[in-house]
Amino acid sequence: MKTRLRKVLQAIIMGTALVSGAALAQSSVQMYGQIDAWGGEKKALGGPTAVLVGNGGMTASYWGIRGTEDLGGGNSVIFDLESYFNIQNGTYGRFAGDGFFSRNAWVGVRGSWGALTLGQIPPPLWFSTIYFNPFFNSFIFSPIVIQTYVAVNGQGVSGNGGEWSNSVLYTAPIVNGLTGKAMYVLGGDTGHLGQNKWSGQLAYNQGPLSASAVWQQIKFNINPGDLSTVLPGMTTQSVASTGLSYDFGVFKIFGQYQHVWDSILTGDVGINTGQLGTSIPVGFGKILASDAYSKSTGESGVSRNTWSVGYDYPLSKSTDIYAAVLGDRASNLSSGHTIGGGIRTDF
Repeated sequence: MKTRLRKVLQAIIMGTALVSGAALAQSSVQMYGQIDAWGGEKKALGGPTAVLVGNGGMTASYWGIRGTEDLGGGNSVIFDLESYFNIQNGTYGRFAGDGFFSRNAWVGVRGSWGALTLGQIPPPLWFSTIYFNPFFNSFIFSPIVIQTYVAVNGQGVSGNGGEWSNSVLYTAPIVNGLTGKAMYVLGGDTGHLGQNKWSGQLAYNQGPLSASAVWQQIKFNINPGDLSTVLPGMTTQSVASTGLSYDFGVFKIFGQYQHVWDSILTGDVGINTGQLGTSIPVGFGKILASDAYSKSTGESGVSRNTWSVGYDYPLSKSTDIYAAVLGDRASNLSSGHTIGGGIRTDF
């Protein structure tokens, strides 16, 4: 009897070990990131000139941890945690008060039906803005990123830009290159039940052609009830954006059109923004060029024009060097410019 019981216990232990080993084999965690440092001269619109070593000439430096766990039946748990840091001084975040995992912080489930994630997640407009311009997500040299998220004269997009907290995002599976996203943000604050953000996107990517159409609406910027601190009297901001790119081989073209509606108690404002860009292979690298123009209508009549030209050269599969020049002009402000170059590496 004792011998039989011992064999049963051994079988249970061995079975548990095998199951645990299989579970571990079906799970994975990866650490990754990107380091980008640049140096040069920068003059902000209406501001003084500075010579500096800065962070993120092409991409803001960050590191992250992402993982998956296989649940069986084609479903898996997924998560992603990403933190910005400043390469020039070693501090975390992009600015004072930025959260530790301010780039991404979410968990969800993925399967053949799509993916559902919850947490702090970039909205579809952010991805549409960066993918349809040759300078990608550069806050230093990309004209459309600067005009969208580094606003002057009341122009640009609010809503905490690249990341939305308290988010729920559904991403549809890709079918013949076509997919969609739906996103909703809860206010999460007592006494502000009507405060929310939401967005939807249809995107296509197959062969040389990529296209995107995005709509988003926000009723608060970072915290419920604070939209009027962005523009006095603003109650709602709505954005419609389209993007298109086509790779001809000898060059690639990028185009975007964006319309922003600011609903303001003292009078609504509309902002029309267009961007054209190109990427041209030359030698082992690429020439990058882009121009963005914004014009306000309604209760405002200001405008802005930003252009940029640069060259990006790969040293390896993981590292590239770049140089670029940017010019910036806007109503009622002295002109700005940025001249510089840097190095970027993945890990």
